[in-house]
Amino acid sequence: MKKILLSATIAISAFAFAGMGGHTKIAHNMAPMKGLTENSVVAQINGKKVTVKDVNAYMQGMTKDFRIRLQDLPAQHVGDFVKKYVDTEKYYQKAKSITKTPQYKALMKKIAVDLWMTQEYNKIKVSEKDAKSFYDKNKDLYFKTTPKLKARHIVVKDEKLAQKLINELKGLHGKVLEKKFAELAKKYSIGPSKVDGGELGYFEPKTMAQPFADAVLKLKVGEITKKPVQTRFGYHVILLEDKNTKNYVPFSKVKGQIIAYLKNKKLDDELTKIDNSTKVKYLVPVK
Repeated sequence: MKKILLSATIAISAFAFAGMGGHTKIAHNMAPMKGLTENSVVAQINGKKVTVKDVNAYMQGMTKDFRIRLQDLPAQHVGDFVKKYVDTEKYYQKAKSITKTPQYKALMKKIAVDLWMTQEYNKIKVSEKDAKSFYDKNKDLYFKTTPKLKARHIVVKDEKLAQKLINELKGLHGKVLEKKFAELAKKYSIGPSKVDGGELGYFEPKTMAQPFADAVLKLKVGEITKKPVQTRFGYHVILLEDKNTKNYVPFSKVKGQIIAYLKNKKLDDELTKIDNSTKVKYLVPVK
């Protein structure tokens, strides 16, 4: 539950200013407003000055993203967020009586916890070395991809011909089988791979027609299918040349996810310490 709460807290900032390019390279027409500093006055409410610093605190509180600053946003959006801040301040004069209610106080505790969790998460440092260590230790568990297979095939329109080719290849092994298979592919196959002796190279089974994928996954390296395999392309004879089961998602592609996971784990450990040091007795069923 704590992880879900944290994820929601962090995720909201990713969507709050979607499409505005706050922390990415922005186009020329999305440039920030010039001259804005923390002390720049951007509005007045009944004569009281509103500064960039005030609006920044408001945006960071709303999004739980402490990196967001008005001076980094595209110029055309600055006024929108200044207005949102001003509207909140205007209506707060009427709404502030609610701050004395128990509901408001309970809500403020929840908001405080969310902000605190975000701050604690941002403080946690996970090095690339730690992330790589996690990756190496858990490659087979989390980062293994679908096995890549290397095969040849002969595809023909007639099932009897396909069976005849299988019979002709029976009893052959190794390089002799590969050579004969390639010769038959060049002579009989109607697929584009015939020019390469039926060679398909390495591929993921899921990219193939389902009957083909099912059949090739059952083969051992150096084996051919004992019966023709029918797909919408025709009848296939398949030779499995290699099976690489040690394929992994590159570390570079998952580094960010690993760092986020490890940061979440460290924060969860901290929350567990708080849980263990707090005496709680529930008088109703709690999951």
